[in-house]
Amino acid sequence: MSLTTFQQEVELAAKKKVKLRINDNRSTMVSVKWEPDITKVSMHRMFLQAPKSIMDALVCHITKENSSLAPSVKAFIEKQLQEIDYSHEVSSLKLFTEGKHYDLKALYDEINEEYFDGKLNLSITWYGRLSKRKRAQVTFGLYQQTLKLVKIHRILDNPFFPEYFVKFVIYHEMVHHVCPTYYDEKGRHQIHTREFKKKEKEFRDFELAQSWMKKHYDNFFIM
Repeated sequence: MSLTTFQQEVELAAKKKVKLRINDNRSTMVSVKWEPDITKVSMHRMFLQAPKSIMDALVCHITKENSSLAPSVKAFIEKQLQEIDYSHEVSSLKLFTEGKHYDLKALYDEINEEYFDGKLNLSITWYGRLSKRKRAQVTFGLYQQTLKLVKIHRILDNPFFPEYFVKFVIYHEMVHHVCPTYYDEKGRHQIHTREFKKKEKEFRDFELAQSWMKKHYDNFFIM
């Protein structure tokens, strides 16, 4: 479906003008702003290659026939994100890997060699603040798929956290690259899939890391 045809179908169904914008956003793939006389739609250029069934489902969402994105649209987005590579936008000057206690790049290289035959080509960096407010929750690690970037919270740069646990957090985020998320046929977002959990257990100190995590879970929100 061409963009012109798509816009015409939306306008016909919504019975008002539509302002359509194509973007290269890395986070929001579709956004709709419903105004009295016009509907403003911004969507990622991935939809330029979308089949008619996906665009038809988008029409339903934009015209409020479906308040949320259809599972088929979510699945399409997830699949396309796995093929998009914005890693060239990651500046090495903005990556901070050397900490006071742990060197993320050194740990990443060890893990990459031991568990992935050195084949992964991801970036890694510290993020967040060194300290946290009392009883505040912390996400220890993140993986940004389109940037191929692993982010580890700076709070882990502390001898309180054993090296095997820090390495487990890094490994966990690297597994997200190998076992990407997806939407199933019921529209449920599958993040830690069966394949993911199986791969995660291959970590040499998995049980040790799990035991440490359970012991200290009340103080932190893990991964």
